[in-house]
Amino acid sequence: MLVLLPSLAAASSSAGIEHLKFAAGPYNVIPGANLILTQFNKVPKPKVDGFMIRMSPNLRYALPGGRCCGKVPLTKDVHLHHGVWLSDGKEGSGEGNGYGFYPFMASGEEKTQIQFPPGYGYPVAAKDHWILNYMIHNLTDRQFKVYITYDIDFVPATSPLAATITPAHPIWMDVENHHIYPVFNVKKGTGRNGKFTFPNMARNPYGSGAPLNKFTIDHAGTLIGTAGHLHPGGLYTELDLTRPGVAPSGHFLPGLTPDSVRLFRSWAHYFDKRGPVSWDVAMSVTNSDWRPEVKPGDVLSVSATYDTKIASWYEVMGIMVVWEAWNDPHGGTNPMNHVLDQSGHLTHGHLAENSYYGGSAFIGVNPKQWAECARSQVLIVGFRYTPGDFSSHGSQKCIPTITQGHSLEFVNEDANSQGTFNVLNPNPFYLTSVFHTITSCEGACNKNYGIAYPLAGGRFQFDSGELGEGTPGVGRLTWSTPTSLPAGTYTFFCRIHPWMRGIFRVIQ
Repeated sequence: MLVLLPSLAAASSSAGIEHLKFAAGPYNVIPGANLILTQFNKVPKPKVDGFMIRMSPNLRYALPGGRCCGKVPLTKDVHLHHGVWLSDGKEGSGEGNGYGFYPFMASGEEKTQIQFPPGYGYPVAAKDHWILNYMIHNLTDRQFKVYITYDIDFVPATSPLAATITPAHPIWMDVENHHIYPVFNVKKGTGRNGKFTFPNMARNPYGSGAPLNKFTIDHAGTLIGTAGHLHPGGLYTELDLTRPGVAPSGHFLPGLTPDSVRLFRSWAHYFDKRGPVSWDVAMSVTNSDWRPEVKPGDVLSVSATYDTKIASWYEVMGIMVVWEAWNDPHGGTNPMNHVLDQSGHLTHGHLAENSYYGGSAFIGVNPKQWAECARSQVLIVGFRYTPGDFSSHGSQKCIPTITQGHSLEFVNEDANSQGTFNVLNPNPFYLTSVFHTITSCEGACNKNYGIAYPLAGGRFQFDSGELGEGTPGVGRLTWSTPTSLPAGTYTFFCRIHPWMRGIFRVIQ
């Protein structure tokens, strides 16, 4: 089991505000890790009653000996796919929560900081318990120890400033809510005008069930802040509101569904000049003057829009954590007849750890120099596709070849068939499993990997999903290529470990 050491304690104060630093960990991240894990005990938090008014998350290597904290890892090597903080605190309880613990803060590799408008804060009690659900991606074949760090600006209840703060309550908005791994796929070329919006453009996204992207307001109040979470390829998330029986009028921005109004569009700002292709991104958050009033029965809905001109995007997300002040004495704006401030702002600029984009140096193979080898199966073992991996040597340096109408089977031997996911107690086979994908490449797939290369796509697209047992695996260790592939040579890569590349051929 992972061990959580005491928090990194450091605090200073000014004008009644304490600046606290916390570190959860160290976490042992196995080679190629891509597991969903949860820490239930001793998640570091403020030890006294008060209000959190700011939170800034990050990921750092452990120092020699396991102490915190060292450098921030390069995103191409190790990064925080997601971290979700949950609490059982009653004073700051999440609206609509019925599970005992509710999520109040989330971060991905975009590392958005939360900063409440002046006069608002998230209530934290000394007796509250926090849980940390996390997925740390290790894109290498080496093991690391890391900490999830988070700096908190905190106003103790004993400070005179605390009397001026109005409590804020979280509302978790997710296009795939109630899923432990809330993801969906976006294929290149789908949607309209190079954009695909989920769930609006998806065919039957929720089956026969109720929409998962909606939430009905329980308390009258004022929304005071929100921001979006997306993966590479994402363009924006949008938060809309519908008031049953009331049609919007006057000056308003229409939402995506009839009689809805847009509350906020959180844009993805890519520092990468190539556009929406990497983790070098920051999400826009609401300004301090954003104050839509809400009433019980109002329906919030969230959507996520991705680019479909550049590549395909697999296992992507669309999340917005919304904050509401119940019965807010400061009041707000009626969103049904007033345009809200949509400009927003970024909480950080370009981050140094996101500077390694890849796609600049040739590392590929020349298919004309490789012999064909008739194969019906390729093994994935030791982070290699065998045969046909770009790094193959000797007898494995050949192109697995099948005839048209047949399939090439891939078997992931880096994962264990006995691995089972249990959020309370994952078994040891799951904890040591390494998931892999077989994903068609956009272009030749023959350059060095980074946070923007390679990309999924190609004239004939295919993707195996994550081969492995237990979430986020697809529940099997094998996958076969489509029998419909025409004759030709195909390159592919692992979306989780993008230095892994392979090649196969279909002949008539």
